[in-house]
Amino acid sequence: MLAAGGGTTALQTASEWLLATYDRDPASAAAGAVPYLKLFGTVAGGWLMARAALVAAAKPATPEADFYRAKRITARFYAEHVLPEAHVSRESIVNGAGSVLALDETLF
Repeated sequence: MLAAGGGTTALQTASEWLLATYDRDPASAAAGAVPYLKLFGTVAGGWLMARAALVAAAKPATPEADFYRAKRITARFYAEHVLPEAHVSRESIVNGAGSVLALDETLF
């Protein structure tokens, strides 16, 4: 149900890029700081939603069945609509430094 592999792969490749880039080009690495935080939050949210869905799947015939059904549905929504954003954040981190660094401080 949850395509967590795509999110974790995006986080791993972005993390590796940041670590490899920082020593030789700290400004480019820093330019990806905000998208990296967003990426990490998106993937962590996916992990938490997956955990909740697994717990909910184990409790279908309880008095709280509607609550657990809602957990499974919201986890699926997250996987299909939010988690794919991890790839966009990764692209911004790895390939977006040029446009960030092109802005001269005097333009602010």
